[in-house]
Order: sequence, then structure tokens, then C-alpha cells
Amino acid sequence: MTPVSDLEFDVISTLQSKLEALEVYEAYLEDCEEADDDACRQLFQQIRDDDERHAERLREALARLMAEGRH
Repeated sequence: MTPVSDLEFDVISTLQSKLEALEVYEAYLEDCEEADDDACRQLFQQIRDDDERHAERLREALARLMAEGRH
């Protein structure tokens, strides 16, 4: 038996991807500020906000899967 199910692995991998992206968006937002580009700043802010919501949902899904002990 593997330590995590395929589904748990999928959720973990996707969560990791979202968390890494959230770090990068901070640099992108700084670049937008430096370029004084409000349209791009708003775009990256919206994308970051979406990814924050997705990361939270993934965290909740992982907690549920772990609590259920699916393997």
C-alpha cells in the first residue's frame, strides 16, 4: 500500500503548484508597480486571489481526505 492514494497525491501536487504560484505573483505585482501598469496589476491580483481561494479549497479537500483515511 502506498502512503497516499492517487487522489491525495493529486490534491497535494495541485496545492503545491498553487502555493508556488502565489509566491511568484508577489514579484509580478511588484513589477507592475514599478512599471506603473494598473491594468496588469489588477490582472495579477485577480489571478492571485483566485489561486488563494483554490489553495484554500485544496487544503480543505486534503484535510478531509486525510481524516477519512483513504488509501
